[in-house]
Amino acid sequence: MYIHYEQPLRLSSADFTPGGEVKCSALLHAFQDIAGKHAESVGLGYDDLMARNLIWVITKSRLRVMEKLLPDTQYTLLTYPRRTGSLIYDRDFWVLSPSGEKLVVGTSQWCVVNYVTRHVEQTGLDFPGVYNPEPAMPEGIGRLRPRDLVPVGAHTVVQGDLDGNNHTNNCRYADMAMEVLGVEAARELTMTFVSETRLGDEIRLLRGPDNVAAGQHNGELVFAARAVY
Repeated sequence: MYIHYEQPLRLSSADFTPGGEVKCSALLHAFQDIAGKHAESVGLGYDDLMARNLIWVITKSRLRVMEKLLPDTQYTLLTYPRRTGSLIYDRDFWVLSPSGEKLVVGTSQWCVVNYVTRHVEQTGLDFPGVYNPEPAMPEGIGRLRPRDLVPVGAHTVVQGDLDGNNHTNNCRYADMAMEVLGVEAARELTMTFVSETRLGDEIRLLRGPDNVAAGQHNGELVFAARAVY
């Protein structure tokens, strides 16, 4: 059996837009949560890696909502990692209905970073078992190259934006992308996370062609996103 991990998923009304669509940030939060719990269950969690001055860092993600979700409904969230290189770990996700129907699919790319130097490290970390060679999204995540960006606003990082590392939680960038695009939800969202921001940093929000949103800080790209409505 391939390496996998699953847990119940129940979304609240706060995870949905007024129009009843699930928020992309809520799904990304659920994905990151189960990835952390899976790593912790095999001794590769936050505390285990921090003892070696290491942390997991997500660099890319993509999700697709295939069927409508509802609040206060019991779903199953399933994840499995795919080791794709000496530095890169791909991890896939599914949201399943009570009958096992696939409602949401997601994929992500991770690496291990030295917490002190902020450099990617080749560690040889492995999840015990056999990696699933079949990607949940065979087309992959792809690359985002934002172009012809136009400023549309700014966001100053506040305490509620931060994660356990005191950097802006990647899920918050999904909310910013939706704000830039002027929508509350998307059927599909692709994101690239480039650099970190901290409390008090101002993120310049920009929009480009083809439903692309981006954020910059001090002239450097922080995130890029492309949505399909």
